[in-house]
Amino acid sequence: MPLYGTLDITANAKALPTLANLDTEAWTLPKAEMLQLLVEVPRSTTDGLLPKAMHPALPSYVILAITKYSESPVGPFNLAQLRLGSRAGAHPRGFLLGAVASTEAAAKEVRARWGLPIEAGEVKFLRRHDRVMGTVAKAGKIILDCALVDPQPVSGTDVQYINWVTAANAPLDGQTQPMLIQVDPKYTFYKAERGKPQIDAFDAAAWNAGAITLADPIVGTCCTVDTDLPRIRFVMDPLRPVFQGTRRIRESRVDESVSMTRA
Repeated sequence: MPLYGTLDITANAKALPTLANLDTEAWTLPKAEMLQLLVEVPRSTTDGLLPKAMHPALPSYVILAITKYSESPVGPFNLAQLRLGSRAGAHPRGFLLGAVASTEAAAKEVRARWGLPIEAGEVKFLRRHDRVMGTVAKAGKIILDCALVDPQPVSGTDVQYINWVTAANAPLDGQTQPMLIQVDPKYTFYKAERGKPQIDAFDAAAWNAGAITLADPIVGTCCTVDTDLPRIRFVMDPLRPVFQGTRRIRESRVDESVSMTRA
C-alpha cells in the first residue's frame, strides 16, 4: 500500500495564504544565484507535515534553498525556502513548509500571487572562495545558518531542481477553497557547482516545520540560472490522491485563454 501524508490543510484554512485568482502573470528572473542543500531527516520528525494527497519521500529529506534574485518586478530580493521532500503521484515534489523574503514588497507579492507561506525577514547570500553561505533571520533571531563547502564545477545537466507545491486558498468553480498549487519554475544554467552541505543553525519552529531535526547531509549545489516564477498550470485537491484530484488550469505557461478559475 502506498504511504500518504496525514495533514488536512482544510482544517485551518484561515491560516493559509489566499490568492485573488489563479491567473497571475509570470515573473522573469534572470541571472539568479541559487543555493540548494538537501539534508536527510528522521521520518518520525516529519509526521503531520505533508498533505493527505501527497506521498512522503523515502528516505525523508528536506530542501534548504536560498536564492539571490538580482532583478525582479519588485526589485532585487533574496528568497529562502524550506521544502519537504515528497511525491505527487510518481513525480518528486518539494512541499513548502516556510519561506522568508528579504523585502516586504517581495513577500507580499509572492504570497498573493503564488501562495507561498512567506514572511519578510533578513536573508543573506554570500560567496567566498571556498564556500557559498546563506543566513536567514526573523525579528533579529537567526533561524538558518548554512553553507555549501568546497564547491566544485559540474554541468548544469547534473543538477535537478524539482517543482514546488504550496498550500493556499484560491477561487475555483466559483468558490474560494483550500488547494495545493504547483509552482514549476524553468531553468537555463550558466554555472553549476556541487559541494558538501553544512548547517550551523536551524530553527524548525520558525519554518513551520514541527519537530523536524536535521540528520545527514545528502548533497548541495549552487547555480547561476535564468529562471522565473511561472503562471500556475496545475492545482490539486488536498484530500484526494493527485491522480484523482489534479486540475489543469491552462495548457502551457503562455496560455492566455479563459481559465476555469473565475470566481
